[in-house]
Amino acid sequence: MKGAQHSAKNTAKNISLIALALLLCLLCAANWLVGLNIEQMPADNLLRRAYDHLFGGAVGYELRSSGVAAADPAQLALTVDGRLYGVQYSLTEIDAGLAAVRPVWAQALSDGTLGESTEEELVAALRAGDCALLRYHGAIPLSAIAGWMGGSWQDGGELTVETLVYAAGAERLFVRASDGTLYSAAAQVEQSALDSAQQAFRGLPCAFSGDAYAVYPENLLFDTETLTLPLLDEVGVDLFAPQSGAGLEGLLTAFGFSAYTEFYSEQNGQVRVFVDNASTLRVSASGLLQYASTGEDSTVYAYEQGEVSGQSALDAQLDCARLILDAALRAGECDTHASLYAVQQSGRQTTLAFMQLYGGVPVLGESDFATFRFTDDGALASATIHLQRFAAQETRRTVLPARQAAAGASAEERGMMVAYRAQEELYAPARFYLKNEG
Repeated sequence: MKGAQHSAKNTAKNISLIALALLLCLLCAANWLVGLNIEQMPADNLLRRAYDHLFGGAVGYELRSSGVAAADPAQLALTVDGRLYGVQYSLTEIDAGLAAVRPVWAQALSDGTLGESTEEELVAALRAGDCALLRYHGAIPLSAIAGWMGGSWQDGGELTVETLVYAAGAERLFVRASDGTLYSAAAQVEQSALDSAQQAFRGLPCAFSGDAYAVYPENLLFDTETLTLPLLDEVGVDLFAPQSGAGLEGLLTAFGFSAYTEFYSEQNGQVRVFVDNASTLRVSASGLLQYASTGEDSTVYAYEQGEVSGQSALDAQLDCARLILDAALRAGECDTHASLYAVQQSGRQTTLAFMQLYGGVPVLGESDFATFRFTDDGALASATIHLQRFAAQETRRTVLPARQAAAGASAEERGMMVAYRAQEELYAPARFYLKNEG
């Protein structure tokens, strides 16, 4: 009897010791997680998930966010061996360049405090040593860009910016806002990260325009630029073609409808209108998509009400819009790529505007390629997409080099871009001057 009691006591002690050991391991793991830079971890990282479950956070959104950037840069540049090299208007080269410089931007876009700066300060910083440049088509919230690069930015993160310059010699980050205002903040990147980026980066020799021209000093002027692009013919889209059945089904799913959703036809069968109790999706065979919800309910939610707020809410909306656009482009068998270029937040609504790129070059039409409007509870209130397909002609056209364009710019024409625009029955590439929103 005493042996049985002694054995029971030993078993209880062993269980208590095991429980204490497990608790100690759990506390050590929690303490370790607190010390990590969790914000820079991908949303689908196991440690990130564990942290969110232990300490709270936007669990539902984080688990389903792809983390893929909704906008592609127009240009990248980096100083290598004392000389500036850049890539532009090529999705392949931009992707390779981003892979090389992302660690630099992850550190440069850590939290800082922005203050207004001057053109003279920027020019001096550009001449002070190694630099990195990141320029987008349009104005994107700084916090969103930081997130795509693997960094974080809280102070002034809602500021929409077009160009970012990290000047290693001056240890400062400069950002150009949509109205042309220049801001800067102290920033520092470890030399090892800069060295690794310089070893991996490949591009063409270029230079900053500096204070020698009327354009912004951070404009890139390529030494031997011969940007030759094909003329484009627009090819008709037919979303109702038999071979597009699977694509149309995927499109319906992206908007929250099933393949069996009831619809009625208009315009001799060239338009189908899908309707349920919450939303309406109007699909034209030629590629025009128009979505609208009742205002009280929707078939598409970027997140559940109360699940996220602030920057996480915007990230979820960007991700939701991008996934819908991916499905739409597949349905139309389009050879273009969607890229965010504007974010407008007013009251309880957020509007996202996208342009389309052909081989990395914007294709501009009379209206935006795609717009999405979300309410603050995560519901998609409306969306419009204009799908197009293009075929490249054998005829090519050389775009006016940036150095010549900079020499001919006026004080009001500070920025420059290359884009396709409709000319009679085709789309032709050309260089255009940009004017500030303000």
